Amino acid sequence: MRRAVPIVLAAGALVAPACGGSPVAAEGEADLANGKQKYIQLCGGCHALEEAGARGVVGPDLDDVYLELRLTGWHPSSFEAFVRQQISDPSPPMPPDLAEGKDASDIAAYVAAVAAVRAAKASELQADRAD
Repeated sequence: MRRAVPIVLAAGALVAPACGGSPVAAEGEADLANGKQKYIQLCGGCHALEEAGARGVVGPDLDDVYLELRLTGWHPSSFEAFVRQQISDPSPPMPPDLAEGKDASDIAAYVAAVAAVRAAKASELQADRAD
C-alpha cells in the first residue's frame, strides 16, 4: 500500500494545473520563511515535517510521502502543485480554508523545498557507500 502514495500524488499534481492556472509560485516569489511560519501554525499539528519540527500524527508525514518521490527525481514544482491543491481542496479530516492566496502558496513552496531533503541525502550517501 505504501507505493500507492506516490502514484496518487503524481496524479493529483498533474491534474491540479489543469484546473485553473498554475498553483505553483513563480521563481523567487515564494516567501519560504512565511511558509514555514504558517506551516507550523496551521499544518504542523496534523502533519509531521522534520525541518519544521512538526510532529503531527493525524495527516500524512510529509517527509515520508515525499522521500520516494525525491529519490526518483520528481520535480519540486510537481510536489508544490500537489500541496497547493490539497490546501485549496482538502480531503477530510483536513479542514477547508486553512490558508489562502499567498500564504497557501508560501506553505506549498516551503513544503516542496524541505520535505524529505535530509532523508534523501542520507539514503543517497548510503547507496553510494554500498557501490
